[in-house]
Amino acid sequence: MNNLKKVGFSALAGSLVAFSANAVELSVSGKTEITYSGTTDGVNGNKWGNGNAITFSGSGDVNGMTATYTAVIQDGGQANSNTSETFASSSLMLDMGDLGTVGFDQGVGEFGVSTIDDKMPYAYEEIWTYTGASNGLAAAGGCNVLGYKNSMMGVNLSVEFDPGHSNTATNTKGCTGDGGNTGADNTASGYNWALTAAPIDGLNVGVGYGKEDYTASITNVSDVTYTTGFATYAAGPVTIGYQQSAANGGSSGATSNEVEIYGASFNVNENFAISVNTMDNTYDKAGVAAVDVTEETNGIGASYTMGAASIRLLNAETTNKGGVTTAKDVEHTEVSLLLAF
Repeated sequence: MNNLKKVGFSALAGSLVAFSANAVELSVSGKTEITYSGTTDGVNGNKWGNGNAITFSGSGDVNGMTATYTAVIQDGGQANSNTSETFASSSLMLDMGDLGTVGFDQGVGEFGVSTIDDKMPYAYEEIWTYTGASNGLAAAGGCNVLGYKNSMMGVNLSVEFDPGHSNTATNTKGCTGDGGNTGADNTASGYNWALTAAPIDGLNVGVGYGKEDYTASITNVSDVTYTTGFATYAAGPVTIGYQQSAANGGSSGATSNEVEIYGASFNVNENFAISVNTMDNTYDKAGVAAVDVTEETNGIGASYTMGAASIRLLNAETTNKGGVTTAKDVEHTEVSLLLAF
């Protein structure tokens, strides 16, 4: 995206001021999106929607290393009770060269297993985004976390450390905004990591693992572990992919999940792409007489790009939502016009 403008930025925030007083440039980019969407057996309201985002980014030298700051302003700010919050996400990174990159992430999703939670080829969004389906993972998701990443001998390592946050049995997490922390009630903490590589031309592979530990104050909840692995292969205009994930733990008596995602995309030309994907999330029901239930999501996507403008389409349908055979099928259709500048 082209920069709107560049303004002087006298020094990096916080403790970095002590290391460098050199001016750096802060670049600004943005996007606006108009959508028309509807969900069968869901709450629709006005089917027209509009979303906007402005991204500020800048970098500067810190004793021979490179510090990078990113902040994103989105409609509504962060999804929490702090209605005055402006920035939806931000990150501060320090690139140490061969020693790798360390950083603080507040909602961007720079580190860990969340970077590979669904690596299938899509022309638009992931098929489970709007139907209420789940990909089975419970990563910290980049909310007030510390991270590290590096590349060694063609293998990329990304680690995320979640020092602690207030949580419930449903693994709901939220960022707290500028200057905020997760409060005194830190009932959960954890870590997760991802390894990725491209061993041959066209082939990309990766694996990831994570764990969330709960304190004794959260009753009837066990620690959560989750794993994932994927492979994609691109040959000419066609890309195919397969991913398998699993999660265990959580509320007492809760099911474990085994997830398979697979799909293919085809670049009709340099502007037009289409994709077809399927996700099966099998809920392993507890109890001797319990019967496992598979939540199935199928979807198609398409995108057409014209310079800074993109027109995208997504249609997805989920059956047995949440592992419940009596749940109504949910179908979501969305058309999007995106302008990037």
